[in-house]
Amino acid sequence: MKKALLALIVAPLFAVSATYAVADDAPTASAEMIKEYTEMCVNWAKDDDVSNEELNAYVLKCVNDELESEGYKKVSSVKI
Repeated sequence: MKKALLALIVAPLFAVSATYAVADDAPTASAEMIKEYTEMCVNWAKDDDVSNEELNAYVLKCVNDELESEGYKKVSSVKI
């Protein structure tokens, strides 16, 4: 019983660490791909009436969401 309980507690920890290990192995997107996603996200920001103060954060999150969905590493900044 104690082993089963221990396994239920430890298994999710291994799953989380495996997820981070896979994320670290993700390829880096090309500059061209990042530029395309940035332009797309800027257009979406205009459609969503995002203010100038919030634009950079909006676009960065948008670009990182797109990169992550395609299996690429996130970026720390984008040029708008």
